[in-house]
Amino acid sequence: MSKTWKALYFDGRTPTHRKVDVQTDRQGVRIEFKAGTKRIWRYDDFSVQQDRLQGPLRLEYGEFPPEILEIADPEFGEVLGKRLPKKPRFLSVGFAILAVLLVPAIIYWGIPLASGWFAYFIPVSIEKQVGQYVIDEVFPSRIVCKTDAGEQALEKLVSRLVPLDSEYVFQVEVVDSGLVNAIAFPGGNILLFRGLLEKSPSADAIAGVLAHEMQHVFQRHGTENLLNQVALSGLFKLLTVEANAIAETLFAGVRTLSLLKYTRELETEADALALQLLYRAGVDPVEMLAMFQVLKNHSSSLPESISTHPDMSSRMEKLKIIIDQKPDFMSKPVLSKQNWESLQNICKN
Repeated sequence: MSKTWKALYFDGRTPTHRKVDVQTDRQGVRIEFKAGTKRIWRYDDFSVQQDRLQGPLRLEYGEFPPEILEIADPEFGEVLGKRLPKKPRFLSVGFAILAVLLVPAIIYWGIPLASGWFAYFIPVSIEKQVGQYVIDEVFPSRIVCKTDAGEQALEKLVSRLVPLDSEYVFQVEVVDSGLVNAIAFPGGNILLFRGLLEKSPSADAIAGVLAHEMQHVFQRHGTENLLNQVALSGLFKLLTVEANAIAETLFAGVRTLSLLKYTRELETEADALALQLLYRAGVDPVEMLAMFQVLKNHSSSLPESISTHPDMSSRMEKLKIIIDQKPDFMSKPVLSKQNWESLQNICKN
């Protein structure tokens, strides 16, 4: 014979309750009222609630406001748990399979597509703040080279390249470092390293690199990478139910140079669009190829974390094909010989 427990019954219509006896069997929970009437709540027809860990177990039956049974004896919960039908296993397996299929799809297609689209809605002022933050985090002790003649020459070079209708105000700093590289940051800040100036064959060659870096800014590639990182890390943190996931992920995202490491597709896009800047400014694009050869020769000497110009050979081949389509292009030196010397010697103060 099944054990009987004492319970309180609420009909859902009035605030009063009645004392009843309840039992469990294969069909459900049987209720016996004091008047002798009996009812049965089948297992599929009620839900089980417990507001407090040590509080009474509550069974809710029917539409709102539901009928309620409250049973204080914890033994009833243990027995009921054994009686309740188990959920079909194939549902859990199905959800697991669905997650295995959907999560990679979101990571490899959904997040990049959404980030590329959403990057254009980030205000330039916010990009500028993020870019400056990353610079200060990654290069906190940098020494910026400054001479009056060198800065004037650099300003002439930058203004020659930037379209008049640009929403970005570019700020290019020459950093006293032997690294043969240049890096653009979200918002328009660009770091040009002394090593690149020293190895550059001409001012036009430097212009080609700066045009490439400017296109990373114009196309918001760094901002897109940051949003990718925030979304991807946020996805995994939310899946693991970590607290403050979004805030933690944002700061983790902007503290890494990986947002400046671009895919081949983004690099190729920046290359082709850089040529457009050079053609528009009347700068010799062949010198860009010469500069890329320098970057290729020195890429192995760069730390992996700041090697932001991968796969140079195939990119140079693609650029050459585009350049060869305009054999009659007439260019004009971006700087005079004197200005170029001033720029190259900007760190010799």
